Amino acid sequence: MTALFADIRGFTALTREQGPELATQLVSELFQRSTQIVVRHDGIMDKFLGDGFLAFFNVPIHREDHVAMAVSAAQEIQALIPEINKEFGKAQLLNVGIGVASGMAYASRIGSEDCRDYTVMGDTVNIGSRLQAVAASGEIVVSGEAYARVRDTYTDASQRSV
Repeated sequence: MTALFADIRGFTALTREQGPELATQLVSELFQRSTQIVVRHDGIMDKFLGDGFLAFFNVPIHREDHVAMAVSAAQEIQALIPEINKEFGKAQLLNVGIGVASGMAYASRIGSEDCRDYTVMGDTVNIGSRLQAVAASGEIVVSGEAYARVRDTYTDASQRSV
């Protein structure tokens, strides 16, 4: 499976400077449009995590090109950030970093008797989260395993160790 984590950079400062109402509108707009992008690429929007989210691909909808779908979704999400900023009238309001990791993970319904959720767990998910944490604003950081599956499509991608 492939995990995609996205997170707004500088959200605390954004909320302080712009106010919680505008910050909430921005997050809502990002989440709504990102969900549409993920679903269009046969991914699952798993959960919203404050000012970020987790999406995953190839579970339960199996696709041989799930890594390419996740990377393509990440690119579309990054491309929509300037559009959202323009709609809200300020060029640098919203900034997002994205991490993409591919590998084995466990997918299951977990939780309590009162509240259960279908989600993914494991090293691949944790790596995706860590890659997102090191991604700069506007950047998509992809794990080595994911990159190996899409290398021919992204020949101009820069490589670095994280």
